[in-house]
Amino acid sequence: EMSFARRLLLFALSQVFAPVIGFGFTVEAGGKTCFDETVKSSERVSGDWRVISGGVLDLDVEVTSPTGEHVYSAEREAAGSFAFFATDSGTYVVCFSNARATQAAREVSAKITVGEQGDGVELAKAEQLAPLEDRVKRLHTSMISVRDLQDQQREQDEERYRVTSQTRRWLLWFTVLEAFVLVAVSLWQILYLKSFFEVKRVV
Repeated sequence: EMSFARRLLLFALSQVFAPVIGFGFTVEAGGKTCFDETVKSSERVSGDWRVISGGVLDLDVEVTSPTGEHVYSAEREAAGSFAFFATDSGTYVVCFSNARATQAAREVSAKITVGEQGDGVELAKAEQLAPLEDRVKRLHTSMISVRDLQDQQREQDEERYRVTSQTRRWLLWFTVLEAFVLVAVSLWQILYLKSFFEVKRVV
């Protein structure tokens, strides 16, 4: 039986010599960029990604297993990371979607590590992870809803501020116009009365 120290050494070596793919790429507005990784069962797959530039710094990211299961997903995020042990051998697809954007492309920096063996680590079964995954997905959905609500409230506040500023400007101009009219009417009355009394005096 393999000793704990040897297991630990093998795991450390696998961390060092696991293939690491670091790269940068562009996701066009309204488009999607995907990468395929061939993974063996029980191998560890991890990755980090970050949007560097391009309008609102957010993307939708999904990692799909050979069976079509979404093992990782993120919506409207500027950066993220994932790590899991492959339960099936085959091609895992990592997709970066910029479908929400209409003009700005996104510049992305990413790093994907494939090939770290679990080596004796007991992998959790899908049915054991399902409840936790459901909770995480519900929590993630709730967080997105809260963020959307905050964005909506911020837009409403900006709209109210714009309307209030415009109303103040209109009131200022109306006050200036009203003062001008009052001054003009007063001058006209003074001149009219002056001319009236002058005419009456002559008569």
